[in-house]
Amino acid sequence: MMTRITATAALALLAACGSASVAEQDASAQTRAAARPLTIAGVRIGMPATEVQAALARDGWKVETFPGYDWATPVEEQQRQQRGASSFDLPRTGLATIQAKKGDEALIVEFRPVPLGAEVKVVKYEAPMAGRTGAQLRAQLTQRYGAPTRTASPQLPLDLTWCSAGEPCRSAYGTAKPALHAQEDVYHKAKLILMGGGDTERAWQAQLQRAAGGGTPAKSSF
Repeated sequence: MMTRITATAALALLAACGSASVAEQDASAQTRAAARPLTIAGVRIGMPATEVQAALARDGWKVETFPGYDWATPVEEQQRQQRGASSFDLPRTGLATIQAKKGDEALIVEFRPVPLGAEVKVVKYEAPMAGRTGAQLRAQLTQRYGAPTRTASPQLPLDLTWCSAGEPCRSAYGTAKPALHAQEDVYHKAKLILMGGGDTERAWQAQLQRAAGGGTPAKSSF
């Protein structure tokens, strides 16, 4: 049995994803949408944490923060690895995650430390389908983000991917540039995830290496 959806959820999801009709999705609108940075609820990859918190508060989100490492901590950890020293549990005085709620909407923003604080690396959004079909949500997402780079068969549940900078990706996972994935899950909820891509991660790692004084890249824990 489908979960009962409130009118509030319908309006909220429209605001996050765009609410134009199919007739309004002309080529010029899609071109303009594709040229904009990918965002979810106004949050983009690389956005400073202070800007994220201000924007969410301004838009009526109830925000809860969770601590993480500040910039000095991974730099120190990198230097320890270069010396072959053992790691230990370091204090968490930075920002790792924001979890936000607004009505039936849920938003998770994950951060990474940078010299001036923290910046966005992943954004996750979830909301009820608000009584709409997958085709209707696809039309709204297309108006907001432009034509998707990859799409599942219309006979299957909603599954769309937008890649940026002209990257011909097959999935939002493992891309070089920021990418957005949207789907309807088995509980009839719309789920969006925005990821930064490999280029952003490599640039951050290079910045970390420079701050730590060079040496070999940090070894992964997995």
